[in-house]
Amino acid sequence: MRSPPSPIAASRIVRLVFGTATIVLFVLAILIRGEPRLFAAAAACGAVWWAWDLIQEHLVQPLGGWLTTTLLAGGAGIDDAATRPKLDDLIRLLERHIVQGTSRQVDINAAIRLEEIYRTVKKDPERARAVIETVRARYPGAPELARYVNESDGELGAVDS
Repeated sequence: MRSPPSPIAASRIVRLVFGTATIVLFVLAILIRGEPRLFAAAAACGAVWWAWDLIQEHLVQPLGGWLTTTLLAGGAGIDDAATRPKLDDLIRLLERHIVQGTSRQVDINAAIRLEEIYRTVKKDPERARAVIETVRARYPGAPELARYVNESDGELGAVDS
């Protein structure tokens, strides 16, 4: 059993039909000594051919792409890897939150995320520990940071739950 033609194949078929009709009617109009009705028919087919390309390229394809992205990808907009922030951008943002001291909750959340990145992705436990120590010194009684104290030796570090 054959599958139905794709929208791109259907568009090509329509373009082929109108393009061929335009050329054939124009040639026939010349061969039949300038028949004005054949010239008019060739012009009409050419206009439909041109309008089809214009509508397809500037309306149908962008709208179809947007609808596909919105309905199938679960949200509107572009989901391109180039538009997502890079890890280094995220690290700079989190470090800036900690240095500037925005609010208690933002500082603590930034420190926890940054510690996790340094420890697991960058494999730099010293920097991870330094981030937690900085925010812990600013907010000594923060219960969110309590899990980073190792009770056995009193050192800072993530404690597995």
